[in-house]
Amino acid sequence: MRSVRNRIEIAMLVIAGIALAAVLGAYWFATSQLHQVYSVAAEPVDIPAGETAIAEGERLAKIRGCFWCHGPALLGKLYFADANKGVIVAAPNLTRKIREYTPAEFARAVRHGIRPDGTSVQPAMPAFAFYSMSDQDIGAIMSYIGSLPAGNGIEYNLRLLPVGWFRWLAGRLPPNAAELIDHDAVRPDPAINGDPVARGRYLAESICTECHGDNGRLRVPNTPDLAIAANYSRDDFFHLLRTGEALGKRPIDHHMVEVAKYRYGHLHNEEIDALYRYARSLIEGP
Repeated sequence: MRSVRNRIEIAMLVIAGIALAAVLGAYWFATSQLHQVYSVAAEPVDIPAGETAIAEGERLAKIRGCFWCHGPALLGKLYFADANKGVIVAAPNLTRKIREYTPAEFARAVRHGIRPDGTSVQPAMPAFAFYSMSDQDIGAIMSYIGSLPAGNGIEYNLRLLPVGWFRWLAGRLPPNAAELIDHDAVRPDPAINGDPVARGRYLAESICTECHGDNGRLRVPNTPDLAIAANYSRDDFFHLLRTGEALGKRPIDHHMVEVAKYRYGHLHNEEIDALYRYARSLIEGP
């Protein structure tokens, strides 16, 4: 009888040991991946001065969704906090980061998804889209953010809870933002006052790919390929970007309506026209 009890106790200890090893292994893998260091140089960026540059930077910040995630005053925002899914994320206070980072470090964080210590910014940051931003555009955005007073807000926060360790291990959470970027890729030509198709490509890659880009696990579910816009007339395409309503004036989904209202509403007419011409080129060719 005792030998049977001993075998049961030994089996339970073995099972407990295996469970503990699995937990520790998941923790080690998740945290080591989360704190992976990336080696990408911080390149200098010119920050334009003056009211015109600041106003343009504010417009570009609205289009790129800076207020969407970082809050109406860019003081940070609790972006996602779901203990059941094992992750707690907050978008940081940009009025502080613009002062804590050098201009080159701030630009690298936005376009490469890499913080000053070499680790990746939070997975929710769409740096894979912002990588395509030109020096001129990111410089204007930084000029605007730097013009804001430094306020008290939410600092950087990314924590994985125990459930998150296993979800990360299973690939159920987005990877590091820096992981999704080809850090040596040539950026698209911003084509300011140039070829409208090239201009449209630049705008699409630095704005639209946040949701529509085929970035593997980060593509927003149910978003179509951008080539679908080629099926629209020019007037219908303008209506889509201004209202979020698809053909037949039907809302695509709540998210697109909100994006059109709060972000794409700040696009100039010539920018929407360039986006339309680029979309047409996807099926018609250059």
